[in-house]
Amino acid sequence: MDLFDQIDKEKEELPKIKSITREVSKQKLNGYQIIAVVTFIILFVVGILLGNLFPACESSSLFGSCTQKQFNLSLTIFVWFASFLGCSFFYAIGHIISLLTSILEKLSKKR
Repeated sequence: MDLFDQIDKEKEELPKIKSITREVSKQKLNGYQIIAVVTFIILFVVGILLGNLFPACESSSLFGSCTQKQFNLSLTIFVWFASFLGCSFFYAIGHIISLLTSILEKLSKKR
């Protein structure tokens, strides 16, 4: 068999945007997932505020005092990364719970 014939035989079409949006709109978020999304949005803003409240020293004089301060990007990125990890974990727990409840509903319908 020719390689190109095999590729044509096994090739699948890419999903259309309408089917993707239909699939995503079917998903309903449970409480844990909603809390994770709202918390991430809040912590995103908090990261920006903390970067502004605790500025980094751009240059200092001989005696150790800050002469110029700038936005603390490293603190902001750290807060964003930590909040992303924490909220992703919480969102995943919510997704696992929703999968388990759907399995329980399907099992209870069979009985």
